Amino acid sequence: MTIVLLGSFVILLLLNVPIAFCMLLSSLLALLYADINPIMLALETTRSMSNFYSFLAVPFFILAGEIMGVGGLSVRLIEFVKVFIGHRRNGLPIVAVMSSQLFGAVSGASAATCAAIGGMMVPALEKNGYHRPFSSALIACSGTTGALIPPSIALLIYGTIANVSIEKLFIGGIVPGILIGVGIMIMVSRMTRKFDITLEQKASWPVRLKTTLSSVWVVLLMVIIFGGIMGGLFTATEASAVAVVYALLVSMFIYKEIHVKDLPGIFVTASKTTASLSFLLACASLFAWTLSIGQMPAVISNALVSSSDYILNLFMSDASPETYLFWRKIVVLFMLNVLLFVISMFIDVAPGLLIVVPVLLPISEAIGMSTGLAAVHFGVMVVSNMIIGLITPPVGTTLFVASGVGRVNVNSMIPYVLRFLMVMMLVQLLITYVPIISTGLPSLMN
Repeated sequence: MTIVLLGSFVILLLLNVPIAFCMLLSSLLALLYADINPIMLALETTRSMSNFYSFLAVPFFILAGEIMGVGGLSVRLIEFVKVFIGHRRNGLPIVAVMSSQLFGAVSGASAATCAAIGGMMVPALEKNGYHRPFSSALIACSGTTGALIPPSIALLIYGTIANVSIEKLFIGGIVPGILIGVGIMIMVSRMTRKFDITLEQKASWPVRLKTTLSSVWVVLLMVIIFGGIMGGLFTATEASAVAVVYALLVSMFIYKEIHVKDLPGIFVTASKTTASLSFLLACASLFAWTLSIGQMPAVISNALVSSSDYILNLFMSDASPETYLFWRKIVVLFMLNVLLFVISMFIDVAPGLLIVVPVLLPISEAIGMSTGLAAVHFGVMVVSNMIIGLITPPVGTTLFVASGVGRVNVNSMIPYVLRFLMVMMLVQLLITYVPIISTGLPSLMN
């Protein structure tokens, strides 16, 4: 059954069938092969997703991101950062990175972040002398932080499936997301030395003050979300509803860029995005359930642990039990990162998590990372690894979004993407082996 499932999935993937239909059709074929009624099982498996209260946050965060884009909140975020650092040599690229992180901090979606920030920043960067392929690659890579910095739809999915505190996962993603952004900024300073750049005029303090006052409502939204979650005032799901109401009130009554007549269009657009994501998640849920029937989680867990034991026995046969377990954890985590990176190249983050998380839970238990803050560390590590796949072909969601926004060929972006990719992989190693990066802030929560 498992061979039929994986074999048909790979064949459909090679035939360029959309990933959702690859998972759906391969699952139905495997269930038919096992003489299991696929229709009723598919309906029950996909329906069960709606029973998760935390999944209600997904459509709310999608709607909040759409309101931000139409309501002028994203524009003010960019202007807020730009008036303070836009005049420096690497100011505009840093503006792009920081704006992506700030937008991701209230939208929770990398593709939306990439589209919203890229549409405004790519033309501005090109105007100031930065090559358009470089600008598009920068937007693609910095946009991935939208999938990690809370509120993160990816972390929400992981927490729901793995039964880990979503609030702690959200807060745990802050420092890793910032580290990725800082790493990209450092690489930008090295990559742009040969560009003939036209510097922005330095903004006066009155202009800075005016822009800050105009942007204070956007910054306040982030304070409300983070403060409310860390202080235990509301859950992540409730925070998503707060974000929608707040963004709508600010857009309609303070910035006055959204009118009542605009609401149907905004709701329809958000509904379409939610529907496509929900269908993708439903297909992935069925695929993951079919995998579990074939005992794949246990098989992969045992194979990974036994492989690490084999490698360690070659070099550490006389080590003490404590030393042996320590190095086994190091090796397992490294092998796991490599495996997740390969998987993320072919499957988008959301469906990928639904498939791999049930497989990973036995592994986290085997290396002592299934409870408490260790479980938060493991979850952030998994999600941060999976988002790297957002900029790697053949799937590369943000890579193709940035290519469309920047109107450039993906191949012209690859040389720049590879350099940013090196930074992201280095940060991934830090997240993996320095737990306090993802557990420091959650340990302070109420």
